[in-house]
Amino acid sequence: MIVMPDLVSDAIGVVEGLAIAYMAILAIGLTGYILYRPKREGVKASSFEIVVVSKADERVRKSLFETVRYHARRFGGVTLVVDEESPLLPELRRLGHVKLVVVPRWYRRDLVGKGRALNYFIENYVDREKWYVFIDDDNIILDDNFLYEIPYYESRGVFVGNGVLVPRMGRSKLAYVMDWVRFLDDVTLYRFFTGLLGRPLLGLHGELLIVKGRVLKEVGFSYRSITEDFRFSVELVKRGYRTWQSSTRVLIKSPNSIADLIKQRGRWFKGVISDVKHSPLPMKLVVGFRAFFWSLVFTASWAMLPAVLAAGIFWFILPAGLYYASAYLYGSYKAGEPVLVFTIPLFGLIEASARIYGLLAVKDFIVIDKN
Repeated sequence: MIVMPDLVSDAIGVVEGLAIAYMAILAIGLTGYILYRPKREGVKASSFEIVVVSKADERVRKSLFETVRYHARRFGGVTLVVDEESPLLPELRRLGHVKLVVVPRWYRRDLVGKGRALNYFIENYVDREKWYVFIDDDNIILDDNFLYEIPYYESRGVFVGNGVLVPRMGRSKLAYVMDWVRFLDDVTLYRFFTGLLGRPLLGLHGELLIVKGRVLKEVGFSYRSITEDFRFSVELVKRGYRTWQSSTRVLIKSPNSIADLIKQRGRWFKGVISDVKHSPLPMKLVVGFRAFFWSLVFTASWAMLPAVLAAGIFWFILPAGLYYASAYLYGSYKAGEPVLVFTIPLFGLIEASARIYGLLAVKDFIVIDKN
């Protein structure tokens, strides 16, 4: 009988524990995917406003003008919120069908980034009885399903919704492939919490964030955060607000480089870690549980793969591996580069690097190049 070294036995035990826990996460996501479908009425909401919040500098020029013009045409107008010091402000003043909201430079310097602009907009422009649909300056809303859903959920006292994110190609095909995990998460885990459960315990996206004015007035964004959308979801959970996940899909621009992806993911990680302490216990448990295993699933599985293969328990890491592999395989197909599947082993290192970067280097809101 061959006695396995203690180190290998311990490694196998860790992998087994991680795999079982992650299978529970996958089961939750599968439940959301199968059981949840958003409801709608036969008439559209009429009192709504599409709102774009942007830094409005050269790093987002192309995507910003594309986003504003597209939504102004499709929905008959758009509101654009920018800072008084935004470099593109003179050009933006000349755009048609755009309601321009300029945040004064003196306003709430204790706040940062998008949250500061949103709070100014809420304090000075929001109507309690109107619906507001917030998007980023690289987003493209693909349909108007959300307008048919608003009347249904409003009549049932649900005043906050979120869309489904779909990546669109930037200049980095690798970053584009990696972004397809966000779509998969949306139609599984986020669908379970935001949609089926009606409680955004994993947070909300700032892209296609649909909110009734009275909720914006009550909750606001008057807190310093580099992940203002997550912090907003924290406040909603604390107040007992329910949510729905819209069937509307919104295109998001993938980072133009792996360096930008690391900066983006790093800010998210640092922001969530900083803000989750303000959340109720159920949210702390859900976010903490998922973040822990999501951070370890690649590094642990690849580092311990030799021990796993030697012990013949490869099936333990198979579910988590298939979850991510399906997203990356589909992303490679959409990118038109099947050969990119061979770069999948690098993705864990990139994600781990983003978390390290976030913890060590991120101190403020970061705007990445979206042109």
